[in-house]
Amino acid sequence: MATVRLPPGRKSVYQRGVVACRKCGAPIHFFRLAGLAEEFSVRCARCGDRGLYAKREIGIEELPERRRKSRHER
Repeated sequence: MATVRLPPGRKSVYQRGVVACRKCGAPIHFFRLAGLAEEFSVRCARCGDRGLYAKREIGIEELPERRRKSRHER
C-alpha cells in the first residue's frame, strides 16, 4: 500500500459514503467505498428500513482524520 505524503500544514482526511434513506430521509453513512457493487443494500439506523441503492446515488464526504498521529509517523 502506498503512503500519501501531504504538504506541511495540510490535514489528513478520510472519505465516507452517504445516501439518504428512502423512507425517513435520514443520512446513511458507510465507510467501504471501493468494493461496492452497482446496486447495494444498506439498513437505516433510524427507521430500520433496508433499501436498495445505486452506486450513482452515493455522496462522498471528506472528514478530518480521527487519529492523533498519522499513519506514516508511527
